[in-house]
Amino acid sequence: METLSAVLVGAGCFGWLQYKRQKMQRLVLREANKDIALAKIEIEEVETPKPKSGQLLIKVLAAPVNPSDDGAWKLPLGIEGSGRVVATGGGLWASQFLGLEAYRGDTVAFTGKSYAQYAVVDAFGLGPFILPSNTAVEDACSYFVNPFTVVSIVEAVRSRKGKAFIHTAAASQLGQMMVKYCQQEGMVLVNVVRRKEQVEVLEKLGAKYIVDTSDPEWKPALGKLASAGSMLLDGSGKLIHELQISQVVDCIAGNFTGELLAMLPPGGTAWVYGRLSGENLGSINPIQLIYFNKKLEGFLVNNWIFRDGIIRGLLRGRKQAAIVGRHFDVFGSRFKDVSMLDLHQAYCSHLAAGATGGKVRLRPWMES
Repeated sequence: METLSAVLVGAGCFGWLQYKRQKMQRLVLREANKDIALAKIEIEEVETPKPKSGQLLIKVLAAPVNPSDDGAWKLPLGIEGSGRVVATGGGLWASQFLGLEAYRGDTVAFTGKSYAQYAVVDAFGLGPFILPSNTAVEDACSYFVNPFTVVSIVEAVRSRKGKAFIHTAAASQLGQMMVKYCQQEGMVLVNVVRRKEQVEVLEKLGAKYIVDTSDPEWKPALGKLASAGSMLLDGSGKLIHELQISQVVDCIAGNFTGELLAMLPPGGTAWVYGRLSGENLGSINPIQLIYFNKKLEGFLVNNWIFRDGIIRGLLRGRKQAAIVGRHFDVFGSRFKDVSMLDLHQAYCSHLAAGATGGKVRLRPWMES
């Protein structure tokens, strides 16, 4: 008996004909600027793209705005999103997404070119992932960047035999995911934030160790947290021994990275995965690297996942996706929904307000 996949492979571009003459809208960059508020982003009407063999056409239902989108505006806009598979370019791998279950409303999370009403994506890679039936499609739009980064960071710390680490910008959406994931994984986490209200946010999540850099005494406190003697000072002044903190994971950059590196014990590592300060790395004393054997390393989730090659990378990515799917309560985000017309201004306002604890989410079909 001929299988549905075989029929689809032979059918070529299956399901696309109804979109052949249909226009769609997408966001495009007309003029780049280092200051995102001054960049010119416009809505463009174009033909709905046709998927090639091994590709899928996805009706995009939601897409988040990540800090990693800022600064990459010359690329096709949108790093990740979620939606419904509506057509395939054929090929065995692509056609599996258009089985009977897809026709019953299966939805997917995917990566790439998500600031549009439709997106063509490769079926082979880290995504798309078919979403569980109990997961709201719009809430799965941030399935990759933050969750995969959290899981990968914990893997990286453990690869250096770490059982505890310091994390900066800890009240961010990613930081809150990190708190909950480390609680599940038994990893001790020291959270660094900038304001008192951010301390309260993390305390509500059950975070045990929090350092507020608006406190004049934050450096002595953090110095004790990360001292070579491996002692932590909690809010009541009691010492907690043998935590062996030797790693910091930083997304602030600037002089802050150098200050944190100096606090680590000999052999410590500072992982840098962001530049929220807008500044280059500074205040790094070469003595720390030369005589104390400390390391400064960049961290990008894609590089980490594919560090052993594409095959192992794909397997690692699938494993991480399974983790995210099982613990979606940990990796879920809070969003503010906006239309294409309102996205630019909404994101700039979000950044100006401190960008703590939530994300701007594009809904491509939303009316302004």
